[in-house]
Amino acid sequence: MTKYREIIRLASLNLSQTNIALSCGVSKKTVNKVLKAAKEKGVS
Repeated sequence: MTKYREIIRLASLNLSQTNIALSCGVSKKTVNKVLKAAKEKGVS
């Protein structure tokens, strides 16, 4: 299961998408999709 909150939290700490992907066990593509969707919905 994708850890959406954790991806957004790590992004707020200015971690790279590669590091976020490794930490959460998902692909960089998934990280990119989650962050893009969060930005569109105004979630930070």
